[in-house]
Order: sequence, then structure tokens, then C-alpha cells
Amino acid sequence: MRKEIALILSFMLFCYCFSPFVYAEEAASASPTTPTTSATPSTKPSETKPAASSETVTSDTYLADQLSDLKGLSKDDKKKINVLLKMDAIEKAQSGTFGVDDPITRAQLAKTATLVLGLTIDSIVTLSTFSDIQSNDPARSYIEALKKASLTYDTVDNKYNPTGAVTRQELAMLLVKGLGLDEKAKAADPVKDETVETAYKSYVAYALQQKIMTNQTGGKFGGNVPVTRKTLALAAYEALKLHTTTAKPSKVSIAELKVIGKNKLSVRLNRDIDIDKAVLSVTKAGFLDSDNKPVEFEPNTTWSDDNMTATLEMSDDFEFAQYHVVLSGVDVANGTMAFMPENERAAKVEFVTATDKLSWSKALIEYKAVNQYGENMKLSPGNMSIYVGAPKRVTSTILADSNAIVLDLSDLTPDSTISVNLLEKSGYISVGKSFTVGDIPQVKKVDLGDTKSNLKLPAGQLVFQAGGRAYLTFKAYDQYGNRIVDTKYLNMGIFKNYAGAWGNVFRTDGPNDFIDFDNDGYPELQLAAYPDLDSNKEVTVKLIFNGEEVSQTVTVATPKSPYTVVIGPLTTPLTEGDQNKEIGLKVIDSANKELDSTEIAPLEMAGKISVYATGGLVLEADPATRTDPKTGQVRNVAINLNGTIRVKQVTSAGPATINVRINGLNQTVTYPLMIEPARKPNTIKLDEGNSARNILLINTLEKSKTNAVFKIYDQFDEAYSTKKVDYKVEMKLEKISGVTGAVYTTGNVALSDANPVVLKEITDIVKSNGDGQSITFKPNPGMKGTYKLTATLVHLDSNGQIQERLSSDSVVVDVDDQNNPNLTYALDIKSGDLLAIGRILYDTQKINSVTNAVYLFTYYSALAKDVNVITKDALGLDTGLSVKVRAVTSDNPKAMAYSTIKGVGKIIGLDSGKFNFTVYFDTPNGVKSLTQSLGSGVDSMFPSGIKAQGGGSPKTIKDGTSKQLNGLYLWDKTLIGELRVETNSYGTFINICKSADNKEAKSCAEAVTNQDQINPIMDLIGMQAFIGDIVYNELDPSKQDSVSINPELTLNYTRNPKSSNPDRNNIQQFTMYLVGGTQMLKYTIILGN
Repeated sequence: MRKEIALILSFMLFCYCFSPFVYAEEAASASPTTPTTSATPSTKPSETKPAASSETVTSDTYLADQLSDLKGLSKDDKKKINVLLKMDAIEKAQSGTFGVDDPITRAQLAKTATLVLGLTIDSIVTLSTFSDIQSNDPARSYIEALKKASLTYDTVDNKYNPTGAVTRQELAMLLVKGLGLDEKAKAADPVKDETVETAYKSYVAYALQQKIMTNQTGGKFGGNVPVTRKTLALAAYEALKLHTTTAKPSKVSIAELKVIGKNKLSVRLNRDIDIDKAVLSVTKAGFLDSDNKPVEFEPNTTWSDDNMTATLEMSDDFEFAQYHVVLSGVDVANGTMAFMPENERAAKVEFVTATDKLSWSKALIEYKAVNQYGENMKLSPGNMSIYVGAPKRVTSTILADSNAIVLDLSDLTPDSTISVNLLEKSGYISVGKSFTVGDIPQVKKVDLGDTKSNLKLPAGQLVFQAGGRAYLTFKAYDQYGNRIVDTKYLNMGIFKNYAGAWGNVFRTDGPNDFIDFDNDGYPELQLAAYPDLDSNKEVTVKLIFNGEEVSQTVTVATPKSPYTVVIGPLTTPLTEGDQNKEIGLKVIDSANKELDSTEIAPLEMAGKISVYATGGLVLEADPATRTDPKTGQVRNVAINLNGTIRVKQVTSAGPATINVRINGLNQTVTYPLMIEPARKPNTIKLDEGNSARNILLINTLEKSKTNAVFKIYDQFDEAYSTKKVDYKVEMKLEKISGVTGAVYTTGNVALSDANPVVLKEITDIVKSNGDGQSITFKPNPGMKGTYKLTATLVHLDSNGQIQERLSSDSVVVDVDDQNNPNLTYALDIKSGDLLAIGRILYDTQKINSVTNAVYLFTYYSALAKDVNVITKDALGLDTGLSVKVRAVTSDNPKAMAYSTIKGVGKIIGLDSGKFNFTVYFDTPNGVKSLTQSLGSGVDSMFPSGIKAQGGGSPKTIKDGTSKQLNGLYLWDKTLIGELRVETNSYGTFINICKSADNKEAKSCAEAVTNQDQINPIMDLIGMQAFIGDIVYNELDPSKQDSVSINPELTLNYTRNPKSSNPDRNNIQQFTMYLVGGTQMLKYTIILGN
């Protein structure tokens, strides 16, 4: 029977033993939290222990003192052994003992020697060069380190013999050679000791001379006597002393990299360094800057006391990808080393809820998880399954933002027993606990937490203002010490009282003021302020329960009264024809306090200030109107929500004014300005961020990938892109050397030797946003030469003749053949690792073989990576020269497969594992190859970004209260627009509705193509969508509309027939949440009038 089936049966038996009546529950689908799923694990769970917590060393012999068989040693010997134990260079024999007289093996020697001699350990190498060492042998990396250091000189027939014994003379030779003292040892007088073989005599003599080892009792060395653990420890300690003092390497090298946390890395060097000069940086494969150089991340670095080991803490968690650590600033021998961390995974899961009794209600159960490094981690709800055993059905819900579940125990009876079993699916870690159902919850304790940060506001609301709402967070606990999350019993058990301000400030929805505003599973107290407050109000909110009381003062702001204003200044001149310009505005109140930028727009909306202009200025905010919540009046406004005055359009040059009237004081502040004549082109420059000054073209290419890009600037040195009749750009292509006709240009600018000069419109050279248009160079086969392309901005007279040459810039193009000696080759593969889709589908019983590559390439090619080889010139620029890939091989063929699909080579993940793959390809100088390391994983695909490309949030839908919203796709341009999910290593998935011209359509209903790449992968990445932060125009819950998100990511909006106006939407605003892993897209929709 398969191990997977055995695991399932074992887990089910475990659950069954808790209760004779067991129900597997699906989580409530209406909840915005993550639904649970029944689990069918198909691989045997691995026993993974979290990293041990560090022990506090209180003396030089602390660790050694814990081992019983070391107590008889001298303090000096225990101190030496303690040093090795602390650096993990030698291990205990068994629990509670060191194994003083136990003989060591060659594998054990490899680890100790590697660490004390500072040898280099390459974590990227996964295979052994010795036939008797398996790839998963814990000693493999140390044995390979010995071989790299030429210290496996005694091996035979490509076998290391890891279990073989080590003699004293062998140990002496290895330590002396490893210290780099080989020549000195050979020059030493050989020891005159018949117990030592001839080949070892000089090494033993030198080891005795340097006090690395000592003779045995009786004065003889005992060359063929097996080395004990005590002997190894004492000799290794002396070797360590020499390595860090007299035998210290002259230049530093990175010896070992070890990932010790989800964002932490230990870097061990082979010697101490000046830490004030040393710089450690980290690069990630595929992350390049504009110069095609690796982006250097600068971690927070902490050095050990001996200045040999650094701990690097990154700002972001490591991903399953290849990284490099680079050491600089000091004299370096080998300062670069690669490593490939695994994704964070759970190693242990346990319940946090300490009590065995749960209230008869919707009960919260909390749990925690520890990762492979011993750190607390947040588990993805998609990786969790809940199994509940109870006499009757119990609905379970996994909370999306915390390690917790909510069980609805309402259908049970007090004193019922239930069993709760959690299964973390990635690591197949299960944990179970039994609970007893108690009485209904009674509020015994309320904690308001940090009063500076416990008030939540709806999206788009920066302060709690009159007419708005706020939500007070708190924690309430029942008689069993458990947190109460059932709003029914919170509303029953907590009495609200508001005091401190004259008159009513908050309106109430009756007994239902406790609601889960943000759908995180933890309810808040809803505070709804009346709109007609005449001044700021401070209200003490009192929560009364069980004869006790807690309170907090909350401030409700009203639009402040302005006393004076300051307009501007302008950072750049306004010119005729300008559009959408913002001018700063400061407002000071009667207490001489400057208002926050978010407090300015409400003043205009409330009619306390008015803004108007004279001259050629048209003022209009975006949006152009707002509704006063106090009076309901719709006003035309000129101040944006960020507090700036918006100039919609400048219609003419000359004097103008911007005026702000303080209506309550009948005062007007005027800002005079002179509008400059229209902007005009002034200079042209090569855009060196997108174009090189010297370009190499290969004359055998059918298509060139190398372009020139120019930008134009106005008299104020701002990007210019407007077409003008009397301004053109003269483009000139001239040969400097070589064969005539070697190169020509195409696109908006077509030039050749036969037609070398042309006048072009400004819009042919730059786009409407100011970016340059690409001018494409084409080589002619077989021809070589050097050309210069010059762009000159010219001013024409009324006859169209060049009146003035204003500015020019140029680019040089060299045309050569593919035998150019400066050509280099590089693999062009998207960063990140493969998804082991074969393993995933096999474990879910969708395919019958993990390595069924034909099936995977047929149906899951979107998860494959293209394999391309690019050709670069001496400047590192892509020449566009394509090469033919002949073959792709891997040292782990079970992990990946290669195939060609529509002429494009692709690799796809099969089983999980790391591998090196080699690409063989044709070049003019024969077949070459490139090798790269990658990985394939089953649980490493998660969102690294969820983004809305169609505009910022909040978004106001014009006529939104009357628009039919039901059934709209979230990526409809009416809502979010183009939607992107970026994954850590597996590319970007895009949902977009496209029109016939392949651009985003105005709506999905009018689209020719509705591209949905996200829905098929939502389960794989644990992504969910829900609605939160709903603000209603209707206060009565029985009259409120409902809005949610359907599984296919469409909006489910239902108008309430009991609404005051059932033909219109009565929701004022709502927020769509798309969440997955640690990523969240929060997009607010405001339904405008």
C-alpha cells in the first residue's frame, strides 16, 4: 500500500479516536476569511525539527560541563572542547555524553577539519564527486570542501570511505597540510619513532613542534592508533589557534554561507577582517539595473566578536532563487559565493488556546506555527485544512490574516465534546486537541489596547470627521479566558455610553454596533458621527460589562475655520496651453495652526472658502464636484483631495490671478502671476537611459534589436512633445568608414545612403508622454562599416526653410559580422525557480506519473520558462543575434524537462528538487555551453504582488448610484481595470479585457477578448477575493444593499427592494480585497452621483 494512503488512514484514525461522530466541514463561503478544505495528503509527512534555540553561555566550559564523561577532564581541556562545541565543529556522541574514547570516522573528521581550517563550503553543489557518498549525506558538503582544498589525497578508486577509521598520523598530516604548512613540514627533521610510517614522519614531527598534537604515554606517537573524539577535539583546537594566528591566510575568502532565518544569512569567513572596511552585499539572479548589472541589496550586518562571522538580515524574505554574497572593501581572495535558500515552511504547529472549554457560540481557536529556522510564521489559509469531530455539524472558518479558526458551536449543546484537528498541507503536519462546549459567553474582560492606533477608518478617510464612521478595535474575553468574536454576544454583553460633548455626536444602529468592519474575523465597535456638528467634539466612549468599565476619548473633527491662506509658490512657470497643473495651498486657522492637507478640501466642500481665477486660468478639481455631507448640496470645487488647487487648463498668456476667499471673514487672498507664452522646443538629447551612444550591429541579422531614442526639452528644460508647424527635427545618417549601405533605419525615421537626410515632426521623434520613439537600425548582410546618426532640432521660417539650428545630439553605429571577438553569450531565462507542477498534479491524483512531461507541456506550458541565449557586445548590450539551441541537459532529470513549443525552447518543473541545467548552442566559433542552477518546488508559488494597472484607489464611478454593477468582472475598466498577479518565481498572470486593437477595452461587455489567467491559479497560490469596508447611505440594516465577490471574480451586487430608493444603489463606497500570501490589493470604489 502506498505511503500516501497510509498517511490518510492514519490521520483519519487519529481524528476518529477523538470522537465517535465526526464531520468534515467546509468553511462558511460567505465569510471574507479563507474557507477550509478537506485534506487528502498524498506523500508521507516529513519529520522536520525547528532550529534549536540558542543557549546562553555563562562560562568558558558551559557546554562541556553538561556532558557527563567530560567532568573528569582538566578545565583547560574542557575549555578547548567547549570552543568546538559552540562553533558546531564537533558533535556529542549521544545524549548527555561526549564519547571521549570513541574512535572517529573519516566523515566526522571532514566536518571538524573543514570548520576549524576555514575551508570553503559550496552549498550550491548538490552532488558528490565520490561514488560512495550520497547526495543527501550530511557530511557530503564537508567532504567536498576537503577535496576542493586538495586534502583528499589518500582516496582510492574515487571512493572516500566515510565510515573508515582515522589514525593519529593521518590526522597530523591532514591538519598540517590544511593549515598551508606543507612545505615547512617537509623541511622539518622526520620524527625518529618506529610507530610512525615513513611518509608521515616529517608531518608528525612538525605537528609535535607546533603543539598541534602530543605523544602518547610512554613517549611514542602511536601513528597507527585510531583517533578518538578527545584527540580530535584537542588537535582541532590547536589547529584552529594556528589558523587564526600564525597560519592565517593572507587574503580573506568566504568559507560558508548558511541560511539561518527566513530573511537571515550567516556568512563565515576563513579569517578575521577589519569590519569597519568590509562591505557585504547580496545580489539575486535576474535582478538587474538599467546598466544590466546585478542590483546590490544592502542587508543589516552584525559581526561576531572574532570578526570572522557576519549575520545578514535582509529587508525582504528570501525566495527559492539563486543569490550571491559579495565581500568587498578588504583584500579578498574569493569574495563571492552563491546560495539557494528554500522557501519558508512550517516545521511545527501547535494550539495557542490554552483552555479546554469553549463558549457555546462562535468560538475562536488560535494556533501558532514555527518555521524551519525556529521563527514564528503566518500560515497561508490555503495550506490549512480543518477536521472537526462533533455530535452535530460544526461550521469552521479559517481567518485570513491570523493563525486562528472560528467554530460555530450554536447547533451543539453544553457539555458536548468536540475534537479539532489541523493539517498543514505543505509539510503534512497535523495537531489535534479536544474541547468541551461550555455556557454562552459572558464578557469578563475588555482590553482597548494601544489607544493611539486602535481606531480604524474606511478607505479614503484620513480623519474621523462629522458625517463619517470609525471603528474602535478591542479584545473582549469570556469566563474561560477566550477571546469573544461572536457579535451577537458582544452586542448583548457590552453596554455603550458616550459622554463628554454637549449634544448628540454619535448615531446608533441600535443593538448592532459591534460589527466585523474589515472582515478579519475580529469585530469592532462602529462609531457613526452625525453630519451637522458645529465644532470638533471630544467624546468619551465607555464600554460597560460585568460591573466594570473601560473608556477611551475619541475626537470627531469638523471642517476647521480658516483665518488666512497662503497660495503657491509655483515651482515651474505656467505657460499658455498647460493642462492639469497643481498649485500648493496653506490654510492657517485662528489659533495660528496650519491645517493638514487633508483638512483643506472639506473647507471648500462646506462653503467656508471659495476659489476662483482671473486671466487665462481655468480652475477645476478632479472630480469637479463634491457633496457637502451636512447639507447635501453639490458644489463645484477647485481644490483636489490632497489640498492643492488644480489648474485644469491655461488658455492664454499674460497676467492672471488665483484668488481664495475666506467667506466667514469676507476676505480674499490673491496670488498674482504672469503666464508665459506657450512652451516651445529648445533642445534635443539622446536618451542615454534607453539608448547607447555606441551601438554594435551584427550584419547577419534579419531583425535588429538595437535602437536609438531621443528626447526633446522646452525652454524650461521640461520634456516636450507637442507638434509645432515651425519646429522640426532634422535626422541625418552619414558614413564615417567602411562599405556604403552597411546600415539603414526604419520606423518613423527611414534613412539610408540614398536618402541620408529627412525633416521629421516632433511627434515622430517623441511620444505624447515625452518619451522618445525608437529609431530602429537595420544592417545589410555581409557589409561592415561605421555610421553616425545625428538628430538636430531646427526652427523653420514661414517658407519652411531652416532658419536656425537650435540643438543636436548623435549616436554612432558599428556594423560587423558575427565573428566579432567582443561578442559574449548569456542565458536569458526569467528569474526564479520552476513550479513542480508534475508533483502537484500527481499528489492530487490528476496524472499518473510525476514525469509525464508531454502532458505537462500540453496543458501547463504557461508555467514553463523560455530558454534563450542572447548575444551581447562589448558594452553588454543585446545585439539581437540569435543562436540555435542544440540540447538542454540536467543533472536531475526528475526535476525538469525540456521541449520545443512553436519554435521556442522551454523547461518545466516535474518533481521537487534543485538542479543544474546546461544549454548547448551553435556559435560562429563552434558549439558552446552555459550552465545555470535552478530549483523546482511544490509549495513555493505565492503572490509577490497583486496590482491594479487601471488607476489608483479610491476610484469614483460617475453616476455610480444608478449604474448596474452586478456581474461586472473585477478587471472591468469600470472597477479595477487591468489586474496583475506577480508571483515570486513563476511570472506574472494578467486579467484584462481587450478591444480589437489589442488595447484595454472600455468594458468587458464590449471586449473582443476577455483574458483570465488568474482564476486557474488561485488555488495554487492560495489567493482569495472579498468585500470589506462597506459604507452605507442607509443606516437601517434591513434596507441595505448587499455586495460580494463571486468565485469567478465577478461582482455580486443586489439592490434591496426595501431601500428608500430601490432603483438606485444605496451603498456609498466599498473596498475590494484581493489577498494571497502576504500580499494584498485594497481597491476602494466610491459610487458617485
